Amino acid sequence: MAINIGKKTNTTSLRDLGVGKVTFGFDKPKSSGGGSSSGASARTGPSDADVLSAYVSDMYDRFKPEEIEYDARSEDEISASIAEWLRPSYDQAIANRKEQTNYYKAELDADAIARGMGASTYVTDVKNRQQNAEASDILSLESDYGSTLAKYVGEGLDKETDRLLEVQSQNAQMRQDAYEMAYSAALKLFGYYKESAGRSSGGSGKKTTAVTATSTENCDRFLSLLNKDERAEVYTASSAAGQQYRDELLASVGYTGYIRLQGKYPSTP
Repeated sequence: MAINIGKKTNTTSLRDLGVGKVTFGFDKPKSSGGGSSSGASARTGPSDADVLSAYVSDMYDRFKPEEIEYDARSEDEISASIAEWLRPSYDQAIANRKEQTNYYKAELDADAIARGMGASTYVTDVKNRQQNAEASDILSLESDYGSTLAKYVGEGLDKETDRLLEVQSQNAQMRQDAYEMAYSAALKLFGYYKESAGRSSGGSGKKTTAVTATSTENCDRFLSLLNKDERAEVYTASSAAGQQYRDELLASVGYTGYIRLQGKYPSTP
């Protein structure tokens, strides 16, 4: 019986887009155990938990985000950056204070000469007081520079810490989002896995169903021809035609490839 979803294609199956045959076994996770035992009684294989865990791990590798890297500046780097614009103003203030002392000394010498005092003890004492006042003022400027620099460095470190925490929080949220997408995709894959396992073991002595397979490019082109409702019919296998197409897609690209195609060609707005 011919299959023609929405008359988007005249093919009866994906085989007409590219010929090939595979056994409907898909890319199930392989067991990490040893070889199969002889006899028909017990077939070793991965547990459902192992299968689901493998799917989650594989899907997370695919959805894993590219995390933001932030190289927080060190205290020395912040200090050097601030000092680059802060220090010149204090150096200028110190230079101005020294110039003021030299001016006072020159005025004092000129006055002493005018009075005929020359190099008196009084003049020397006044000059020493001026020099001491200069040293005290410069020490005060240096102290103010140190406290101002420390204040700005502290604020800079706080900002760097805030930025780093923000980046770490964003990375954690992206990892969580990726895990949720991976888990959701893994559940779908696990459902297909169980459905396939049920078919292959459904009847005693029954063989696995042979399904037509084709290339990934052909599968991609096929889904691009369908509208959202028609894709939903394929993805949910709600009709015999949809079931066959879904089986052929799975046989052609495997579980993970099928999930990628679903993401590329969604069935909902």
